[in-house]
Amino acid sequence: MVWKSKRRRFLITSLAAAGGVVSQARLSGKPIKISAPVKEASIKALPERLLGGTGIQVPIFGLGGAGQTPLSWNGAQAEAVAIIERALELGIRYFDTAASYGPSEDYLGKVLPSHRQKVFLASKTDLRDRDGAWRELERS
Repeated sequence: MVWKSKRRRFLITSLAAAGGVVSQARLSGKPIKISAPVKEASIKALPERLLGGTGIQVPIFGLGGAGQTPLSWNGAQAEAVAIIERALELGIRYFDTAASYGPSEDYLGKVLPSHRQKVFLASKTDLRDRDGAWRELERS
């Protein structure tokens, strides 16, 4: 594998490590524990980048609702809500979901409404016809 950049290597390694931790916790049947709150003064602002052509600056890290995390697991609302709340505490303002990501839209909907003016929420559909995609958007 050719590494295109240090940033890409960092992101891939971070995702692999996080996935391993979550998978191991899930396989062991032990609940995922979220660390104790960090004092606000000790949290450094995350680096930000322009989000495409939107003119909006968001941190370089976001929280996605797919994959092997409690956000996509049925029956894991408490764990998912804790992760979303912790992400907000740490400065995450970009959240990504889709109707096909299991319950992640519902879990994000439990937490994000009171933060709506300061977050960027993205969703998508895998439906390829106009009417189907529109119905899914309306439901989301």
